[in-house]
Amino acid sequence: MDERTRRLAWTKMFSALASEPRLQIVELLSRQTVRCQEIQSLLKLSQPAISYHLTKLEQAGVLHKERHGTRNCYQLQTGVADLVRLITKESEETWNTP
Repeated sequence: MDERTRRLAWTKMFSALASEPRLQIVELLSRQTVRCQEIQSLLKLSQPAISYHLTKLEQAGVLHKERHGTRNCYQLQTGVADLVRLITKESEETWNTP
C-alpha cells in the first residue's frame, strides 16, 4: 500500500470515529463482541440509527460483522482494538476530560 492510500484509509477511519454514538459503539466493542440488539439497548438509539453507525464503521474498516444464525455480531478489527486500548489507557493516565 502506498503512502497516499494509507493516509486515505486513516482519514476514512478517523472520520468514521468522529461521532459520539460511533465512539460509544467502539468502546463497547473494545471489551467484547456485541450483538446489534445489545448495542441498541445500551445506547438507547433506534434500530435504523444503530444500523447507520455500524455501516459507517464497517465501511471504514473499524469493525467487521459476523453472522450467527439470524443475528449479526460485531467485533473490532484487531489493529483498531489495539489502538483503542492504547488510547483509553493513555487518556486515563494523562488527559483531563470534563
